[in-house]
This record gives sequence, C-alpha cells and structure tokens, in this order.
Amino acid sequence: MDTLPSWATQALGADGYDRIEAAIAQAENTTSGEIVPLLVRRSSTVGHVPILAFAFVMLTAFIFDVPGLLADVTGNEWIGAGLCWLLAAALGFVASRFDIVDRLLTPQPDQVHQVDMRAELEFFELDLSQTEGRTGVLLMVSLMEHRAVILADKGISEKLDAEVWQEVVALMIAGVKRGDLTGGMCAAIERCGSLLAAEFPLAEGDVNELHDHLIVKD
Repeated sequence: MDTLPSWATQALGADGYDRIEAAIAQAENTTSGEIVPLLVRRSSTVGHVPILAFAFVMLTAFIFDVPGLLADVTGNEWIGAGLCWLLAAALGFVASRFDIVDRLLTPQPDQVHQVDMRAELEFFELDLSQTEGRTGVLLMVSLMEHRAVILADKGISEKLDAEVWQEVVALMIAGVKRGDLTGGMCAAIERCGSLLAAEFPLAEGDVNELHDHLIVKD
C-alpha cells in the first residue's frame, strides 16, 4: 500500500490499516458480499470557514476594544486598527485549519447532504455497482463531519432493509467520537459481515471482485 497521509495515520493509529484489512478478510470469509470501507478527510466544502472565523474574531476584538488597546500601544489609531485586522485575519486562517472549527461553522444540514452526496459518488467511482451479484457494500466515514454512510447495492437492498444498517453506522460513529476510529470500523465490518452472511453466504468458487483493504481519500 502507499504511505497513508498523516491525518489518516493519526486517526487510525500505527496498526489501524492492517487491523481493518484483517477485519475485511475475516468478514468476507463468510459471505459472497463485497465490503469496501472508505475513509475520507472531509466531504463538505469549507471555503467559507476562514471568512466566518475572521468575522467572529473581529466581532470579539470590537467587543473587548482591541483596536483601542492597540492604538494606545502604537500611539496611532490607524495603525492599531490595521494591526487588529491583520491579527484577526491570521487567527481566522489558523482556526479554519482545525476540523472542529470547520464543523462548527458549517451548517449541519449542509454537512449531512454533502457527506451523502460524496458517498453516492464514491460508490460508483469505486465500481461497487459492477459486482456480479450486485452485492457491494460501501462503509464510508467522513472524518471532519463525524458522519458515516452505508450504501448497499441492489442485490443486498432487495433482501436487507435500510434500517438494519443503522446499527453498523452507529458503530462507526461511536468509534470516531471516542477517538477509536479503527475499533469502530472493525466492529462495523464484523457486524456487516454477519448481516451479509445470513442472506449471502459464501458460495463455492466465489471470486473476490474488489480489493480487501481500506481506501483513504482526502
């Protein structure tokens, strides 16, 4: 495998990739379903965040009269105001680099919509709709938003209701929130395997059509 980006290594831990790979192999030993886990850094557009962060910093600065304090220090009102703007811009930019700030300054409905759209796009880009029995399942975690989505292809959705996947989603989200993303994804893959094995047991001569590893994308 290629070297994981630093953000993924930090989220998964040193052995996270290998643990997830082993979980996929174990789950697919019992089912003809194809389980594809995907980790993305973010799905939402965040170009607006630096501007909003700057506005909040400036508002706070005016509330506490930071321009006036800087004017007293520099002896010039215009220089004080300029320094305040520069500091607010720098702080807004730095703050926007943190996921928690992106999450707080991006409306929740937008996050939900964009994560769902990203999952649908990845489902087709990763060829999950091309398996012989239409038994591909995408387990996607979007890290910044702390959201997870499961998409099952037609062959599976005809036998398993969408509601049964909520438990699997909850396992992934719980892992993200407690800082154990790898554990959450492994538990979700194991549960996904057991759900699929009941309806899609491993058949003799079954061919593994998709790669058994975690896919990581920005």
